Amino acid sequence: MFQGLQLLIPAKADPERDAVARAWEVGGGTVLRVDRFWSPPEVEPAKTRVYGNDTFCLVLAQKLGLTLESPVDDLLLSVDASWLGREVLGSTLEQVVTGPFPRFIKPQVPKLFRARVWNEPEALLAECRGLDPKTLVLSSEVVDLRAEARAWVLDGHVVTCALYEGEGHVSTARSFLDTVARQTRLPPACVLDAAWVEGSGWVLLEANAAWGAGLNGCDASEAARCIAAASHI
Repeated sequence: MFQGLQLLIPAKADPERDAVARAWEVGGGTVLRVDRFWSPPEVEPAKTRVYGNDTFCLVLAQKLGLTLESPVDDLLLSVDASWLGREVLGSTLEQVVTGPFPRFIKPQVPKLFRARVWNEPEALLAECRGLDPKTLVLSSEVVDLRAEARAWVLDGHVVTCALYEGEGHVSTARSFLDTVARQTRLPPACVLDAAWVEGSGWVLLEANAAWGAGLNGCDASEAARCIAAASHI
């Protein structure tokens, strides 16, 4: 399955990455654990894939000339509103602090600040000190999440799905996320998260890049297939 492909992962041990590494090797590929990722080893980019945290993968991609496949940052603003089960709005940092609170707020570009429920604008502004007021954000009304599920998607279909918070039926979560995957323009591989909201059922929480996502209970072999499609020259 991964014959001739080399996977670069961080040198530091991690149970989920280690599981992916084992699946990669079982599938016929090789794994190279990289410590000094800012000075990568001599590898053939066309036969190299990456999996790890954002900084690790982004730096290696730049050094090796790889393209990383990621869902668009504003995906939630373009999907069927019935999949969201809550009001989701796009705005800027300076706009969102004038709106109602509490509110779940996250940056459109991941990890610029903590994605969480913010109870008042002062705390959010303190968190975002130094960021451009025009920084794009997503905000949503606060809802009670009873369960959360993760699905790995390859070529528009869910290949593995698991619950990682709460209790629920993984089969219905998988069916819902497979519908989202088939009817949404996504990269060749990505990860979708869903939550069970009382009164709304399964709703789409967010989309993430396969090259940087944790397994969250999903099958490592299927996730590895997605990771193989998530970076290329």
